[in-house]
Amino acid sequence: MLEQSFDLTTVLRIIVDVFLVFVLYNILFIVVDLRKITRRIEGITEELETVILKPLSLTDKAIEWISNSLEDKGKHHKDKKHSSK
Repeated sequence: MLEQSFDLTTVLRIIVDVFLVFVLYNILFIVVDLRKITRRIEGITEELETVILKPLSLTDKAIEWISNSLEDKGKHHKDKKHSSK
């Protein structure tokens, strides 16, 4: 009787170990796939940043240029008023 229970626990232990190896093997592939997915997402976000930030920086430069030219015109206009008096 004792010998049968020992054999049964040994068989169950072997089955559990095989399942554990199988699960760990599958987890390895899941982790590798997740790394690939995160790299793809990172690449997509970098492209989106470029697509979004490039027009924003151009708009910012255009607004700066316009405001600087308006300030310069305002200074020239004030200088002309003061010099004619």
